[in-house]
Amino acid sequence: MLKQFANKVVRRTLGFLIKFIFKYSPKNVLSECFSQLTDINERIRYDAFRKRYDISNSFHFNGSHISFYGNGKIICGDFSYIGSLSTIQAYDDCIVFIGKHTQISHNVRIYTQTNIADQDFRNNKRLFFTGNVIIQDYVWIGANVFINPGITIGENSIVGANAVVTKDVPPNAIVAGVPAKIIKIKSGEIK
Repeated sequence: MLKQFANKVVRRTLGFLIKFIFKYSPKNVLSECFSQLTDINERIRYDAFRKRYDISNSFHFNGSHISFYGNGKIICGDFSYIGSLSTIQAYDDCIVFIGKHTQISHNVRIYTQTNIADQDFRNNKRLFFTGNVIIQDYVWIGANVFINPGITIGENSIVGANAVVTKDVPPNAIVAGVPAKIIKIKSGEIK
């Protein structure tokens, strides 16, 4: 309760300061102040995610407007990162696991719960599909990817930009498309 009150006071004070700055400052000062306030707000949000979920100290929030939410578990491994505008939803009793050295680009959506499409949406008792999302080590996920509930993405795989992942991805695979399909299995040779 006290923490909520303190957050409210801080937000109101920041709101007052922002109004004052906008009224009496030149545009370049306004721009810098806005940038600094945005950075502070993002750091506060990301610190809250670290306290709520199991996120490695070396995991990097690479940009702004990243959202983690839900009452499930989110586990983020060492030396991995997630890009701007990305969202991870961990529905009740579900897990999102991100392995080590995994790169998740910007505007990626990872969900553990969604509506079942084949139902009457006029009914107030909707049916949902839930499932854990497991992203193993050394995975690269491109921009604008959507990952459905219940998906496992195998180690050392690549998910191409704009893909919609509806089925598990085996290790060492390169997948792309809507729905995502295997384009190639990596040879494993370093050239």
